[in-house]
Amino acid sequence: MKKSINFFILPLIIQVAFAEMDWENMVLRGSHAEQEKAADLLQEELYSLQYDVNMTVGDFLKLNSDRENRLKELLLTYRSLSRRYLTDGRIEYVYHVPLAGKIIAALLPETKPFKLTVPMLCPCCGQEWPHGKAIPEDIKLIPKQIDSTVYTGIIIECRGLELNPCIFPKVVSEIVEEVYSIDFADPQYVIDGGLVFYTTKDVHDNPRVGENPLRIQALGTVGEWFTDIKISPFDAQRIHGSMNNINLLKECRVAVIFGR
Repeated sequence: MKKSINFFILPLIIQVAFAEMDWENMVLRGSHAEQEKAADLLQEELYSLQYDVNMTVGDFLKLNSDRENRLKELLLTYRSLSRRYLTDGRIEYVYHVPLAGKIIAALLPETKPFKLTVPMLCPCCGQEWPHGKAIPEDIKLIPKQIDSTVYTGIIIECRGLELNPCIFPKVVSEIVEEVYSIDFADPQYVIDGGLVFYTTKDVHDNPRVGENPLRIQALGTVGEWFTDIKISPFDAQRIHGSMNNINLLKECRVAVIFGR
C-alpha cells in the first residue's frame, strides 16, 4: 500500500511525500520534506495495513486501546531516521521501522486450537480415532501420513491472482477448511519473521523454505480485500499429511509468491 502527496508545477510533478510497506522485508517506510509529517505518514500507513481478512491495523487498535498506546511507544523507539538530499537542494526525511519483533508482538491476536484436514490416528495402533470419542490426556493423536517426502518448507504460488498481503493471512481449502493461520504457528516464529514470507520473485533455496519445499498452486483468493488464499482439498491434505509439515507450519516456513 502506498500513499503519495504530489506538488504540481507544470509541466513537472515532484513527489514530496510517500509512505509504503515493503512486505518482502517486513519494513515500513515513510518520507516527507518535514520531519514531523514523515513520522505521521509512517503511523498512518501502519494503521492502514490490512491486519487480516476482516480489518486493518487501525480497526484492530480501536478494539484494543491498550495495544495502541504500546504501539505508539514502539514506533518512537524502533524507527530509524535518515536524510536524503534532493537535487533541488531540499532535504527529505525518511523513516524506517521493521515490523518483525516488538511491532508484530504488540499486534498478535488470540489463537484457538486448530483442526487438521486429514484423519487423526491413534499413536498406539495406527487406526483412525473414532469420531466423537474423547481423547485421553496422555494420548496425542497423529495425522494420517499422505506424503512421506521430507519437505523443508512450503511455497504457495499466487502469481496472476489478485492478492493483497496482510499481517495475519489464512490459507483455506475450497471447502473452507482452515489449512494455515496464526493458530498453526508458534507465536515466537511469527514475531521473529512474520506469519508468511511474501515475495514477488521465484524462491530458490531461500533459508525460510529450504532447498526442497512443497510447492502448492493457489486456486484463488478469499475475502473482500483478497487477503486469504484458497487451495484445493487435495493440496490441503498434502500440507497436513505429515508431522514434518505440521512442524513447518509451526515454524512459519511458508512463502507466498504473488504479483503478475
